[in-house]
Amino acid sequence: MGNINLSDRMEAVVSMVSSQSFAVADVGCDHAYVSIALVRRKIASRVIAMDVRKGPLAIACDNVTTAGLEREIDLRLGDGLEKLIPGEVDTVIIAGMGGLLIKSILERGRHILDIGVKRPVLILQPQSDLSEVRIFLYHCAYHIVREKMLLEDGKYYTVMRAEPCSEETAHQEAAEYTPADWCYGMDNLKRQDRVLYTYLQREGSNLREVSSRLADEIKRSRDSGKEPSPRIQERWGTLQENIQVNEEALENYRL
Repeated sequence: MGNINLSDRMEAVVSMVSSQSFAVADVGCDHAYVSIALVRRKIASRVIAMDVRKGPLAIACDNVTTAGLEREIDLRLGDGLEKLIPGEVDTVIIAGMGGLLIKSILERGRHILDIGVKRPVLILQPQSDLSEVRIFLYHCAYHIVREKMLLEDGKYYTVMRAEPCSEETAHQEAAEYTPADWCYGMDNLKRQDRVLYTYLQREGSNLREVSSRLADEIKRSRDSGKEPSPRIQERWGTLQENIQVNEEALENYRL
């Protein structure tokens, strides 16, 4: 098997893994390209590549065999972390899934994450609901030590590295988070991430445009003698909160 060209998003995932990891779990490994790259680049001595789907895992098996890495990469059919033993790996990668799905996988894999076992570093790349993932990590006594945002094929992605910590440390750090930190990532905002800045500008513009259209709808409703429905009023309130958080995040930048 020749050189594997990873996407920028997957390269960002690989870059978050500590060099010379003794074992990495690649959850939802798909065709095992990340797993193969980790071993070939000598970042990980061993990888456990897992997927819930038989089709992609069969292709992953062929790729691993072609690469001659059958001894280094262990392929397992399973849902989330169910086939993983506590302490078996020092790093878990879960990338390319919705945030709520990643949260569900971590919740169902608490035997790997709970205090009292040797807990792994988590490298996550949620496609949505990032604030939910960040909050959940701190509830599990993990703290986010690094985030990276990138733009690929017109879409924005965020990769995060979370390390286990004490419950006290997690509580103290979480108390310092602002709504903007939960939404966009404290590390990204502290580092004045330029990709995040362009994302904030675009999102702010989109939010204000939707808010303007909704304001017109509310006005038309009231002009006709009707109060807007509770659903519309709730949506209006949420929009204003989101706009405020977006503006708070932009205020952090000194460009």
